[in-house]
Amino acid sequence: MPGISLDVAPRPDVAGAEVTACWGADCRTWRPDLHRATAAEPQGCTGTAPDDTCSARLVETGGWHTFVDVADLREGPVEITVVLTDASGAELDRTTQTAAAQLVYPNGPDCGGGVPQATVPV
Repeated sequence: MPGISLDVAPRPDVAGAEVTACWGADCRTWRPDLHRATAAEPQGCTGTAPDDTCSARLVETGGWHTFVDVADLREGPVEITVVLTDASGAELDRTTQTAAAQLVYPNGPDCGGGVPQATVPV
């Protein structure tokens, strides 16, 4: 899907976000749901042979993530402003970044289906 991925570093006080994307004079704002970020934590392997198994479990990182669906996102620079809020709606942090929306190919570049996506770390 074309859109903007938001990755928020660990912060216990974050409860919401507002994302505004601008292409020239055309700006739009979203209030996406934030989801707790996770990472795989290795749990070890039964051995080193090809038939042995390894396991991992997901652990929360303290960070947050979301994806904003922007159906008409185009390749190129996009000015993105992110406002983080606490549970009462008070502003905690505001950042504006210019991100490059680039084509991504979920099934590899030889399979077509490239869509523009941008990632914003906060």
